[in-house]
Amino acid sequence: MRHGKAEARGVEWPVDELRPLSRVGRQRTRDGAVGLRRLGVQPQRTLCSPLVRARQTAELVHECLKLERSIEFVDSLAGWRLSSIIADASRADVESVLLVGHEPTLSELIAQLIGGREALIRLRPGSIARLNAPALQPGPCAQLEWLLTPKQLAAIGR
Repeated sequence: MRHGKAEARGVEWPVDELRPLSRVGRQRTRDGAVGLRRLGVQPQRTLCSPLVRARQTAELVHECLKLERSIEFVDSLAGWRLSSIIADASRADVESVLLVGHEPTLSELIAQLIGGREALIRLRPGSIARLNAPALQPGPCAQLEWLLTPKQLAAIGR
């Protein structure tokens, strides 16, 4: 999942890592989380970038889905380290993981997992993709089940 719509970069938020979700971003994230709940999304782990806007997104989704396990903040989701993200997400004791991060990292990760560099994916703020990967590893190993925008998630939640 890509974090929700954040405050604009600029004078008010000169440090990118500290930019929070905007008011609209918080509301769209809540609405989208209701859609995820209606879809029955219940990840066993939540891994999140430590950047403020991603953390806020994960917390809103976590709260709406009533997930008990704590959110895990991993530096790999704040950057371009796809192999590190895969390593962080790979654990034998869980079958489902929610990743909350940024673009273009998430789109590149999805493309790598579903077919390589030729796959072009773009996640808008608040969008989410569901992949099925019997064994998570670098390179094509997953199937894209769905990719939903915030508007689609909100419609599902109504």
